[in-house]
Amino acid sequence: MKTSLLILAFALVLSSCSVQPRASWITTTENEPWQEQSDLVSASSDTIPTIDAVIHTHKKGQKIDGFGACFNELGWISLSKLDPTVREEIMEELFFPEIGANFTICRMPVGANDFSRDWYSYNETEGDFEMEYFTIANDQQTLIPFIKGAQKYNSDLRIWASPWCPPAWMKYNKHYASAYTGEAYNEKYRNGLPADKVGYEGTDMFIQDSLYLQSYALYFSKFIEAYREQGIDIFAVMPQNEFNSAQIFP
Repeated sequence: MKTSLLILAFALVLSSCSVQPRASWITTTENEPWQEQSDLVSASSDTIPTIDAVIHTHKKGQKIDGFGACFNELGWISLSKLDPTVREEIMEELFFPEIGANFTICRMPVGANDFSRDWYSYNETEGDFEMEYFTIANDQQTLIPFIKGAQKYNSDLRIWASPWCPPAWMKYNKHYASAYTGEAYNEKYRNGLPADKVGYEGTDMFIQDSLYLQSYALYFSKFIEAYREQGIDIFAVMPQNEFNSAQIFP
């Protein structure tokens, strides 16, 4: 998996004295966990230019239905390492109405995304157009408990979903990625995509055949039904995340 750089704390220390406020931060990588970094000096108000903004309160624009974030595996793994009491406090701050972030509309991946433990889809059985081997078993360990944990604080939470990648066998290159990681990456983190299987932005990597398209529609249908059985209603899906990009990850 990729090396994750997590900024775990970034708190501005405000003071009325003449010393400029400083920020402290900590990073964690696979080989160097919990490393305190050099202090960052925040900008002084004297260096920030004055900006005038005119707000026309009588003019109405697009209505905002809500705010949210994306459920992902690495997020749940990080939360799971916390003391249960602390974890519940965080979940409450994120999802309980009128407290903290008050997230009301959140996204989730359909299969693996770039914040998953590893590559997976809900059906890697090549040629299974009837989706007989479809399963969300992987999500029972991560995404489902994450979402249910959020629902505990907001039962009206709305969930929409999008895949980062279809089942690999539905793509021309039979691989989750469309770009090669290159030799600059540590061998452990290379995605193994052969040079002749690389895709390009603006080109279709999904096999444009009615049999595959119909099967993919069934894939979405089974996903929605499987999550409904878990008590999680998906109110919307989109066919592909960043459909015009060729990435080294799903």
